[in-house]
Amino acid sequence: MKPDIILVSHQSEQITKLCNFLRYSKINVLHVGNTHDAKAGLALHSPAFLLLDIDMFGADCLLSEIVNGDITPSPYIIAASTLFDSKERTAMFRQGADVCIEKPIEEEEVLAIIGVVLQRRQRNVQLHSNIPRPYIKYKELTIDVPRWKVTMCGNSVSLTRKEFEVLCFLANRAGTVLTKEEIYTAVWKTRYDSKSTHVSDQISSLRRKLGLNSRDVNYIQTVIGVGYRFGTSI
Repeated sequence: MKPDIILVSHQSEQITKLCNFLRYSKINVLHVGNTHDAKAGLALHSPAFLLLDIDMFGADCLLSEIVNGDITPSPYIIAASTLFDSKERTAMFRQGADVCIEKPIEEEEVLAIIGVVLQRRQRNVQLHSNIPRPYIKYKELTIDVPRWKVTMCGNSVSLTRKEFEVLCFLANRAGTVLTKEEIYTAVWKTRYDSKSTHVSDQISSLRRKLGLNSRDVNYIQTVIGVGYRFGTSI
């Protein structure tokens, strides 16, 4: 299962408690004990969050690589240190940290930070719903738009260009019922012909490749007499 957050810190009772607390709170966690494993985890999973123990060897270099774009997409970085004064916090922010917390790490503080960031991102999605997102995660489906990569239940799914574009168009408007005309106009960029079966053909092919059926209600739903709807919300 793809982690929502990677914790980069030496193993300790406190870190074990934090991992268990976050997992209990429905946050998928991957804990690594060094920056080398952190880089591998970031490249493989592209988590939304990274909690980085700044006191660890190589932490500054890892932070620099993320900020310089060597590791993409960039996660929201929570920098943790034994003691942060105002100058140290300023330095961390300048290096690329999004927020600074002090050790010992408080479980509730980390969960609150994650919650606030996710709420803000959701508000931004609602405000800018017409702006395509580069990375979409919904249930067991992930869509990496820049890489044209789709996975379902961890397995890579090979799609044609039109299948991919239809899926992205639906997913970017999750919860909204879209007519065949709206989908066709957006993807094929030509005038819609009511006799055309292009949209329904692409939907059928998508469902087959994603392992869904025509009665699917979790991913691509058929709204009889209207069109299609992707899930509920992301």
